[in-house]
Amino acid sequence: MKLKALFKFAYIFCSIGFYLALLITLFSILYHSAFLWYPNSDFTQTFGSFEPFYSYLLIYFKEVPAVYQEKNIIILSFISSTLFSMWILVGLRILHKLFKNIYKESLFIEQNVKLLYILGGVDLVIGSLFIYFDGLLFEKALNALDITNAMVEFTNIDYVETIVSGVIFMMIGAALKVAVRAIEENKYTI
Repeated sequence: MKLKALFKFAYIFCSIGFYLALLITLFSILYHSAFLWYPNSDFTQTFGSFEPFYSYLLIYFKEVPAVYQEKNIIILSFISSTLFSMWILVGLRILHKLFKNIYKESLFIEQNVKLLYILGGVDLVIGSLFIYFDGLLFEKALNALDITNAMVEFTNIDYVETIVSGVIFMMIGAALKVAVRAIEENKYTI
């Protein structure tokens, strides 16, 4: 009975998280659009200087580097943040449906198999693309650093994690499909 309450909490949490992520996505689109298409407007000036969103670590520059003012960096940041938003929004929506199905019915239903396949595909494709573009953006920021007495190298292969997790979600979906079929056959034999 306690697990049922946990699944209810999880689907409500995913629903609330979806709407919060939607607000952040709208802000991100507005932020990037302002710098891409209206760079000299008063509205854009309210944001200050452009700083791309990347997820590995925070780099604080004393002066905004020239590379941040290049249009291709703004476009790369826009693509990266859009992919991240899509990954989070679609993932939260799928998890909401999955937890709601588990709470209201059971884990062992055909719809959950499809949801796990979709979740694996989203992680595999959108997640990997986000990690790759985020790594490209981070690499550009690292190149803007003026480091003396050291050399920093960055390998952009973190997207392998999302490929592996996407495949794992699909494998769990395949295992669940076998279990659902066994349960269905068991219903008819009894």
